[in-house]
Amino acid sequence: MTYVLVAENFPEESAEKLKEYGEVVRTRANTRVLRGLDTHPDILVHPLPCGDLVVDRDNLDYYKEIFKNKKVIPSHSSLTGKYPGDIHLNAFAFKKIFIHNLKHTDQVILDYYKNRGYELVNIKQGYAKCSCLVTEDFVITSDGGIFESLRDLIPIYKIDHGQIKLQNFNYGFIGGASGVLGKKIFFTGDLSHHSSYEEILKIINEYDYEIEILSKDPIEDYGTIFFIK
Repeated sequence: MTYVLVAENFPEESAEKLKEYGEVVRTRANTRVLRGLDTHPDILVHPLPCGDLVVDRDNLDYYKEIFKNKKVIPSHSSLTGKYPGDIHLNAFAFKKIFIHNLKHTDQVILDYYKNRGYELVNIKQGYAKCSCLVTEDFVITSDGGIFESLRDLIPIYKIDHGQIKLQNFNYGFIGGASGVLGKKIFFTGDLSHHSSYEEILKIINEYDYEIEILSKDPIEDYGTIFFIK
């Protein structure tokens, strides 16, 4: 069974399109986190490679209820509104490399990757996952610091900054406006206005991935769409 985890405030019309790919479930807002980030899946949940889930400890019972057949582990840290208190789960792995601002990674997550022999790579950006579109084959980001830290380690591509909507903020990120299932990349909206649009298409086509656009509205960062098997 596949769960499709989207933000509590993710548009219903877009969520309907995702039902073809699994059971669509929604996050529960953590009211201590800043409005605009408080419902984001990549802030509130970290899917581990083994299939287990590390979740916002203050809503543990909620996630246990919606992920009935999964092992759901509470985060060590409680999330708070002021950065870096909201970034503890916002990390990602690419193959056998784990990437985050390691000073602020939740201890449960850090221990998991340490104990399984992942190479741990420290970056300054705390919002690592929402800053990056992560596939099995490549990563796309607009964050210059992430790009410079990873360019010699993995196939990573830098696009122009901004141009993605995010509630209550000046701009959002490509990772938080997308999700990946196998060789298909889902975008929350139309990205044809983005100055790196042609470059993004070229990268995706180079690796033989498909694209599905979930809305005709401009692309918006609701937090990563997670496909959890």
